[in-house]
Amino acid sequence: MLDVQADQVHRVIGDELAGFWTVDGAAAAALTPGQRGHIPPGVRREAYSWGALARTTPSGTPPIGQTVLAAVIRAAWCLVLPYGLTNLAYWARNLCTIEPQVRRTATLVRLFGLGLTLLFVSTVVSVSSDLIALQYLNFGNGTLPAQFQAVAALSPQRRLAVSLLVPVAALAVLWFVASRSRTRYDVDNSKQTEESAGVTPILRRHGFWNNSGHAAETTAIHLAAGVAGTVAMTALFAPPHDKPFGWIFSMIAIVAVLAMVAGAVRLVLTSERGADVPALRTEQTMPVATWAVVAVSAATFVSQSLLLAFGPGATDRPAEGVVPRLDGLIAVPGVLVLMLLALALAGLSIRRMSPWWAVVLATALGAAAVAYLCGQRVPAVIAGVSVYLVLLALALPRSDFQAWSGRAVGVFLLLALGGAMLLSNLVVVGVGNWLNRSKGAAELVSDEPVYCQTAIRIPAIFAWFGVGLVASAAALVVVVVVAGCCAIRWTAFVRARSRDASTSEESIVLAEPDTVPAERLANAAHRAEPAIGVLATLAFLALLPCVILPLRPRQDPEATTHLHVVTALGTLSAAALAAALVGALVLRPHSARPLGMVWDLLCMVPRAAHPFGPPSYSERAVPELVARCDAWLGEDSRNRVVLSAHSLGSVLAVAVLLDPRSEELAARGALLTYGSQLRAYFGRIFPELFGPDAIANAPASGARPFAPDEFLRDDCGPAPRPRPGTVTGLLGGADGRPRWINLWRETDHLGFPAYSRLTNRIDVRADEVDRSGYLPTVAGHSGYVRTPQYRTALEELRRLLGA
Repeated sequence: MLDVQADQVHRVIGDELAGFWTVDGAAAAALTPGQRGHIPPGVRREAYSWGALARTTPSGTPPIGQTVLAAVIRAAWCLVLPYGLTNLAYWARNLCTIEPQVRRTATLVRLFGLGLTLLFVSTVVSVSSDLIALQYLNFGNGTLPAQFQAVAALSPQRRLAVSLLVPVAALAVLWFVASRSRTRYDVDNSKQTEESAGVTPILRRHGFWNNSGHAAETTAIHLAAGVAGTVAMTALFAPPHDKPFGWIFSMIAIVAVLAMVAGAVRLVLTSERGADVPALRTEQTMPVATWAVVAVSAATFVSQSLLLAFGPGATDRPAEGVVPRLDGLIAVPGVLVLMLLALALAGLSIRRMSPWWAVVLATALGAAAVAYLCGQRVPAVIAGVSVYLVLLALALPRSDFQAWSGRAVGVFLLLALGGAMLLSNLVVVGVGNWLNRSKGAAELVSDEPVYCQTAIRIPAIFAWFGVGLVASAAALVVVVVVAGCCAIRWTAFVRARSRDASTSEESIVLAEPDTVPAERLANAAHRAEPAIGVLATLAFLALLPCVILPLRPRQDPEATTHLHVVTALGTLSAAALAAALVGALVLRPHSARPLGMVWDLLCMVPRAAHPFGPPSYSERAVPELVARCDAWLGEDSRNRVVLSAHSLGSVLAVAVLLDPRSEELAARGALLTYGSQLRAYFGRIFPELFGPDAIANAPASGARPFAPDEFLRDDCGPAPRPRPGTVTGLLGGADGRPRWINLWRETDHLGFPAYSRLTNRIDVRADEVDRSGYLPTVAGHSGYVRTPQYRTALEELRRLLGA
């Protein structure tokens, strides 16, 4: 942003995560007009650095310790990616409908997030308790380190009691990371007021960026549900020779399930405390009922652990050849995936119809499973009705000005579930295959009876997901081939458009570099929205066998054999793919988090649906920017502010302007954005936060996946008349020319017009060639501050401000 060397700047205020920086006095005085980083007279330029809030992991010179630590942390960030996608889905809902509907849709997404936590717990319990404590240590193998030999000498019940500490420790790590990030990111102390409870745009509500109280309660609920889920999954373990005391385990399981249900109820009730609900939030502390759920969950865990370690049969061992298993755990991941898939499918129509049809879908699928187990033919009819409901949701009228035709919630939830299952598959299959040593992946899903089991077994759901993942990979190859064929057609269009593009008068001085390759890349990258839709479809295809294969008839031995071969292949392929993806993201030579641009998006919105998701940098950046602007404006009545924002910084700048504490900034400030995705992405994904009703710009049509001109239809939507509370209205657009200029260019793969693709007073096309260096180079997403259009825009905004 400052466009100078790193040793020429110093931090004005802030810390290692974020702060305000400016150019040193001596360096600024040495810069002349036309040089990079030159500051015009009468201007104080500060840059707000917030990238460390969203992307950075530890790095340093120590070659081993620091590198290993950074890799471990990046792996942990991969684990919370599904939780971040759930938070995106929460804010993609319709936030400006009637209050009961806002609460119902919030309930659906938050219950999905709770299901992801339970899926995480079931994965850890599967590995620590079932695969290692009961199966592997029962065989007496020696692959594990010597420290485990003492645990192997214990009876199955006591081994299980020790293994219960692992999922609780995993939950504790998630809690620690979430709590630590809240203390460093949640700096906004503003409270919601009665006057602003139902204000629109939603970003103008007091306390929007203060999520600390609500996040603390949802964190406690997720922890309690995870602990209770651990108890319920292991309470069904009772040695066959100890039947007289089996009822104790059953009672503990019932209490644990009731605690999870109570936690879900409390989660539903917390929906009224969200900033998106048009009602005043008066309760800031954690309710007693939530503490009661936490206490009951902890009590069941302690009781279960003591009963397993010191209760009846604690020292007994199973008969020769019998491998103890957590039979109840075998079905738990499948049930969770079924419920989560139903909720994700409901999200596809959550903006256009009631989400409660998800209950009908889940009930129909559950009835189909039960009927198949009973040998009935009725499930065929029920499955047909379920498919009809899904197709009905998909066939509802399109919404051209919303992402994925208004299905953003379902798209994010499908991606979250697919990612969670991919990571769970990696852990369960990877550990199981390692414990089996020389035995192949087919042994993990063998139909060998339990009384003659000789190898590790995993829940079948992970094998079925592998089958779907192989099918999805085959479909992805077809999609890539089709996209490659379309790219050939796009090249001629891009070259013709490049010839017609306007250039600066300076272009006659030196030979111009060819911008067509950069434009071609940007042309393809602009289709990110349909590409993500394809990924969501592939995730659904991968999850489909998890629902269908459990319902298959088992009378055909030949078909069962063929399916077993495919399942074994899918299991190994899924684990290999997951390991390759995670390894590529984790074992990187620099300190950035995996998928940096994805993290920029995930960390933008508050953690309203899942408390273990990545922290929101906006919860710290917006209040800090508001305070810094207020401090500057308060120093002198003649001071003015131009918010110069690049890329996602434009989203932060809009949030700052819409903040109810920024009245003085709106009156004495201007906005200069460049490389912005404000209209093309954020306005479509989050219409109530950054759409036309909040910005007062023209609604944006989505990119066409196959047409050479990706935005052929995006030139006919009229911009609404600016209202006083919108960004354009706040910046004077209601009475004349708004104090806002946006720069964009065709070679920018992440930059778009912010107001309209039609000619307007806000969007200005910048040069696509950077001539500020020794030789001209093609400009892409960066370098806007070096263009003559930037200097002209800054002067124009200063003129409009009277500065």
